[in-house]
Amino acid sequence: MVSQANSSRVRLRVAFRNMFYTTIYAAVEGGFLAAEGLDIDFSHIPAGQSSTDLLKSGDIDITQSGISRSFMDLDAGSDSPPLHIAEINQRDGFFLLSREPTDDWTWADLVGKTLIPVGFTPVPYTTLQAAMRWHGVDPASVHLLGGLSAEQMLSGFRNGDADYLQVPYPFAGQLVNEGTGHLAATLGRESGYVCYSSFAATPSYVEQNPETVQRFVNGYARAQQWIARNEPEVVADCIAPVFPEYDRALLADGVRRYKAAGVWATDPMIGREGFGRMRDALITGGLVQGAHPYEKIVRPEFAQRAMAEAV
Repeated sequence: MVSQANSSRVRLRVAFRNMFYTTIYAAVEGGFLAAEGLDIDFSHIPAGQSSTDLLKSGDIDITQSGISRSFMDLDAGSDSPPLHIAEINQRDGFFLLSREPTDDWTWADLVGKTLIPVGFTPVPYTTLQAAMRWHGVDPASVHLLGGLSAEQMLSGFRNGDADYLQVPYPFAGQLVNEGTGHLAATLGRESGYVCYSSFAATPSYVEQNPETVQRFVNGYARAQQWIARNEPEVVADCIAPVFPEYDRALLADGVRRYKAAGVWATDPMIGREGFGRMRDALITGGLVQGAHPYEKIVRPEFAQRAMAEAV
């Protein structure tokens, strides 16, 4: 990891360690944020802790989050929800695996079957429900084995407790390579553009540190562009220190699949279309109540400036 003297310190956190967040890892490990004069204190959020709570307590500065967290904060009556400054994931980053071969698979094959959804955070299953509805399947027709930790999910699927599993890379690749699972659907391709994950900070942090925020978004935008133009093997080499237990071939395969599905945003702008589609999915899924407007939680000027300066 690159660091510089006399730089601005930013405490950056990510909720879970998986390849969905490769653009963040590349920004840190590749030195793109350090090149902006930022001293990045980076780690993952401990299990059981909330990114919103950590932001509001002042324990961290910027976090990977979803707009759902700010929506839920507004639903709870907050007048200062986390503000989102740059897009990370513009599509669903999960994969649907089947215990049985998936030749000629269709969404209707889910009906009457048992599914292990992501159980350690609510948004992935909410968006999977939306994908089911978009493809003509009533989520109520699918039996759930929910509320499981990541380890319990993998163990249950390997033991044959469910017909389907919702899982990110590198776990999806592991299960396919060992013959336990068969790829049924790449959810990023099936769901289209949704503002799935973005960087967030408190309103007070953004107002008090606008130049630091701008440098952060500038560096992140360069990392996005670097990933877009480089081969999966090169990206895998960059992020390998985050995943020391996985071989480079598996990491490269994950990068290739995520890039092919268009999961990673290639610029930092949070688009209104993706914002609206995610908000609608969250409301329909019952996770969010209010149709909160874009302007309430998105600060697009940092992305706009980063994109203008990159031209």
